[in-house]
Amino acid sequence: MHDVLPPLLVTPPWERNLPLVHGLLPPSERVVDWQPGEREDWQSRQPNTRPTFTAALRETYGLEGWEGVVRAYLDGQITREPALFSLFTYGPEELVRPLLADWHPTLSRGSDFSILRAVTLRFGADAHHVVFPNAKAHRSGWALMPLRDVEVARLMAAWLGMAAVRHQACAWLDRHGPAAVPFLVPDALGVRRTLRDKAGPALLRIASRCGDAGVVEAAGRYGDHAAYAVEQLLDGGGPVGTPRKVPWLDIEVLPEVRLWGGRALPRDSVKHLIGALTLSPCVQRDELAESCPGLVDALDHCDPASLAVFGWAVVEAWKAAGMPSGDQWVLDQLIWLGDDDTTRQLGALVANCPVSLAKHIPEVLGEIGTDVALEQLERIAARADAGVSRAARKRLAWAIEQRQLAMTSVEGEA
Repeated sequence: MHDVLPPLLVTPPWERNLPLVHGLLPPSERVVDWQPGEREDWQSRQPNTRPTFTAALRETYGLEGWEGVVRAYLDGQITREPALFSLFTYGPEELVRPLLADWHPTLSRGSDFSILRAVTLRFGADAHHVVFPNAKAHRSGWALMPLRDVEVARLMAAWLGMAAVRHQACAWLDRHGPAAVPFLVPDALGVRRTLRDKAGPALLRIASRCGDAGVVEAAGRYGDHAAYAVEQLLDGGGPVGTPRKVPWLDIEVLPEVRLWGGRALPRDSVKHLIGALTLSPCVQRDELAESCPGLVDALDHCDPASLAVFGWAVVEAWKAAGMPSGDQWVLDQLIWLGDDDTTRQLGALVANCPVSLAKHIPEVLGEIGTDVALEQLERIAARADAGVSRAARKRLAWAIEQRQLAMTSVEGEA
């Protein structure tokens, strides 16, 4: 019966408790897992083809070769970043590898982060102490993609919940798949809630791409009890994160959400619905939108017209609060709750919000992907300022491509 509330709206995952499995330790191994042709591709994209030295260092190199450059380094004469990376990138490996363990460079915001790839390419796992802290500090994780260990796994699990770097986390999790599971299971089933809230969604991401069976099988290295707990988590029985706090939103004054049977959704269930919306990453870079597990099923029990009115009321409350930063989920939720009217209102909002949000609205419209959404993208592309217009044109092309792919898929199944 549609009038029977789904689990998400009664006891959502973040209010349930998985059986904890104490004492699990992640693997201590550190693996470098290259994809076919990847090393050659990285090699071809190295920024320089020869060392970048100062005039004095070039003179030393001309007179004494790499041995002289190494002596200059050991004497503390090489301090500039380009020269340091040139030494470790181009110097003979038998000379520079013994120096690697004691090298701890700190990159600045203006650094060329492609040099981290060059170091990973040459030294593999031995360069972890160089690559990892710099990648983490500057949220530039592409050099970490081949690396698989507990530190990288935890970082990617944390980044999965951060909009700015989520695409990097998804790329790493999708790439390593079940091989990453053993590094995540101890946190997902451990006593520290902050770690569980990150590792659990990471396991769900892997399962969404590789299937539940592969994740459960990989968790089996920790025993049947752990495998069963992971199976429960994947089935919606455990935390998927903690909902964002929304102090500016008064649920009591929002319009009712109605079920198909006509009755209003209970207020506690409305709170659960808001929580699920804050946990839905929705807009992805070059990927289709995602939602909190169980959200789509929950919305199927609700009247679409009342959902659209409710969704736009949330937007209005956010606007009245001054559009607090960090709450882009307010726009993203229209992917799931909106209709043609709210899509038009969303398009019109571009003219009355900060540039960062104005550039985000085309992303949402592209995910909605309806005829009305594409019309709004065309209007924004034609009328908005240059940066927003470019974002709209790019997203319009993406949305059209996604529609064509969907049509091809349907035709193939016919």
